[in-house]
Amino acid sequence: MKLAIIAHPRFPIKSPYAGGLEAFTGGLVEYYQSVYEVTLYAHPDSEVNCNLKSFQIDNSQYQQYPDIVENDFMLKVMADITKEQFDVVHNNSLNPIPILWASKHNIPMLTTLHTPPYSKLKAVVGLASYSPFIHFTAVSHSLAEAWKPFINDKVEVTYNGIDLKRWQVTKNPQDYVFTYGRILPSKGIDIAISTAQQMGIAIKFAGPIADKHYMDDVVRPLLRPCDSYLGHLDHHSIKLQLANAKAAVFGTRWDEPFGLSTLEAMATGTPVVSFNRGAFAEIVSEGAGVLAKGNNVNSLAAALEASFSLNKNDVIKSARNFPIAKMCSEYSNILGRIA
Repeated sequence: MKLAIIAHPRFPIKSPYAGGLEAFTGGLVEYYQSVYEVTLYAHPDSEVNCNLKSFQIDNSQYQQYPDIVENDFMLKVMADITKEQFDVVHNNSLNPIPILWASKHNIPMLTTLHTPPYSKLKAVVGLASYSPFIHFTAVSHSLAEAWKPFINDKVEVTYNGIDLKRWQVTKNPQDYVFTYGRILPSKGIDIAISTAQQMGIAIKFAGPIADKHYMDDVVRPLLRPCDSYLGHLDHHSIKLQLANAKAAVFGTRWDEPFGLSTLEAMATGTPVVSFNRGAFAEIVSEGAGVLAKGNNVNSLAAALEASFSLNKNDVIKSARNFPIAKMCSEYSNILGRIA
């Protein structure tokens, strides 16, 4: 089968990944390229083991005029996809153009919904979902429910997955907790730091700085001498930090659609501590972590304290519900059905 994958073009698909969407796409490509004839449409600096097609992106222009640059990229992508005549397209961009184009030109397309509904995509999804060629999946049931009012079709759920073997560690908890992800207000790094401080325990954190003002004006002033920012780490380095962390703390301010970092932490046997919002309750089963009963630092600190008594084997057992092979198999079944 001749398969096209569309990635969100903002960041390259390469390690260290800019975020969960890029890590998801990288894992998907690695599986697909062993089964199908795959072409990935992504940022030109991507590093993947399949045919990569791209179009020049001016990163400075992208920062200044993101919609214009992204729309231009996607128009070129869809024109090329039409010319190449793929059997099916797996769309993982966050842009409305691929969905509109595919519905107009009768191109079989599966779009994975990775984010909560937002204005520029809601109307397009609602119109395009009447087409028999356009299909949708969401990465969690909570996300599917959020999108349900805007889609005139069933929204299937395919949970994200990871290569669990790559996250195996020898667990040796030390006196610190860990958090990681893109550093911007929605990820709540400052909340995680304040929670650790309330518990009197050090915190280490990592991730690309997506909002410099937030990092400089909010996060850095909170740091004690025992706290440390480790920079933008690859998966191997993140795994080493998790191996020695007592818990992984996520102070997310939004309804997390899935949260690959949650699953990665669990796969190392590291308990997850977070607010009970978004998909956390679907992923963090009993014994794998503790979800705060409130939505503030005090409740997150209480959850963190409770997490220290959890058994690493119970945490790992929960992670085993989300192997990447299962995720890719479910996607393959859908693609085969709609191609």
